[in-house]
Amino acid sequence: MSILELKNITYGYIDGNKKRTILDDLSYTFEKGKFYSILGPSGSGKTTLLSLMGALEKAQEGRIRFEGQSLDEIGYVKYRRNHQSIVFQQFNLIPYLSGLENVLNVMHITDNELPQDKQKTALNLLNTFGIVESKARRSISQLSGGEQQRVAIARALATNVELILADEPTGNLDTATQKEIVAIFRKLASDYKRCVIVVTHSDEVAKMSDTQLKLVDGKLVDITGSLSHV
Repeated sequence: MSILELKNITYGYIDGNKKRTILDDLSYTFEKGKFYSILGPSGSGKTTLLSLMGALEKAQEGRIRFEGQSLDEIGYVKYRRNHQSIVFQQFNLIPYLSGLENVLNVMHITDNELPQDKQKTALNLLNTFGIVESKARRSISQLSGGEQQRVAIARALATNVELILADEPTGNLDTATQKEIVAIFRKLASDYKRCVIVVTHSDEVAKMSDTQLKLVDGKLVDITGSLSHV
């Protein structure tokens, strides 16, 4: 079932005296329960595309629909608050709060229906991703990079959204931790039926996704199964 539809998306900027188009009449439909990766060289527009899908920026042309409704109709703030979460390369956690408090913080903001005992729910969610209660109550600065990314993923799920976006989420992690984090994304798609879209420069990360896409000349091209030839 489709969840996010990009239709004729165009985005560019002025570079000196020239206009550079990085997304050119791009169209694609993402489905629930699937893990997507988006590859492309630096400057190809991967992060810009993620920002548009996350309603951090607005397309200059074209339309984005979430569950059949345009983002303009939903409202950008409401969409960000209730329908999607972004996992960043730098984690973007509040450093003076504990992991538990970082998760609880977003649970108090959303309009989505959540269990009444939010603390218990947050602790259970963190534990699911390998952050036991003793670690969940530590300040973020006392956690490793891999543990902080697990907290960020738990935070992304805590508001019961169906769309998870991630911008180079394994870029700062060692190889072993990278594989563990990607396995979590696979689980989110397969077991939790979330739509997971990860922007990455890593072929190894992309190979673990259900569908591999590449930004080529401003458009998304499906390269699933052909990474060894790309």
